[in-house]
Amino acid sequence: MYIGAMVRIVVPLMLLAFSTGAVSQDDEAKCCCTTYDTSVCLARIHKGVDAALDTTYQQALKAAAEYTKQDVQNLIEAEKMWIAYRDATCKAEYGLWGGGSGGPNAKTMCLIRLTRQRTAELERRYLSHH
Repeated sequence: MYIGAMVRIVVPLMLLAFSTGAVSQDDEAKCCCTTYDTSVCLARIHKGVDAALDTTYQQALKAAAEYTKQDVQNLIEAEKMWIAYRDATCKAEYGLWGGGSGGPNAKTMCLIRLTRQRTAELERRYLSHH
């Protein structure tokens, strides 16, 4: 039982270490040490990327308004659906930790990753043409 629990904790941590090393340019790769320190660091990063997404989304709404009201409504609906997707995806990633202490940080890293992707997507689709 103890060995199985250790494998469930150590293997994902090893995978996380290798995956964050591959993207060391990301701020979250610099978060380290204790679970608490990592959590505080990741929360700070999440707040920043969430603010960037909000700014980009507001700009995208303005850009969509240059087309039609339906384009604005389409973007609003897409954003609601994206939020549901983000939340479900990160909940699923959290669940892989089986209630372990790494779960909250895995969820926050998921939120950071998906938020960055959404920001880049909105920039490409709505802002690069203006």
